[in-house]
Amino acid sequence: MFAYRISAGLATLLLGMMAGFFFAFSIDVAPAMAHLDATAYIEAQQWINRVVRNLGFGSVYFGSIACAFVPSVLALRASCKHLALAWLLVALAYFVMVFWVTRSINVPINDAVAQLNPLVPPFNWSVLRDRWNEANLWRTLASSTCFVAAILLVSLPSNSPQEQAKVG
Repeated sequence: MFAYRISAGLATLLLGMMAGFFFAFSIDVAPAMAHLDATAYIEAQQWINRVVRNLGFGSVYFGSIACAFVPSVLALRASCKHLALAWLLVALAYFVMVFWVTRSINVPINDAVAQLNPLVPPFNWSVLRDRWNEANLWRTLASSTCFVAAILLVSLPSNSPQEQAKVG
């Protein structure tokens, strides 16, 4: 089933790109920004949030969410229920632990930081930074786990619709 293989490959690629994005931020950017004072941190975070809103990032970010569900649908249509369920679990885990965490925690913090005056930071600015970084760590772990699961799903021959059709 060609459409399944393409969709599973694309979903895996996009999940991997997002896992890498969150991972790089967690191990490089966040630790570096932890050494900044309030003014520098707020200015840097404001610029990051402006720059990240672009077509390339948006395509990968929203594409990873949408594309994660497609292999599940195609596997179900090919009567590969176990494979469909596995992809559905990956997609739902990614949706809840990455998209929903982003929407519920990271974006509201981004919006709050966008309103701050870097020259007059609030006394508790580091609480926002720490909460954002904690949520990003969850996104990193979740997206990496989903990426690994997707790799397993596309790499195990017994999990492809073609192989299941031969067996069943």
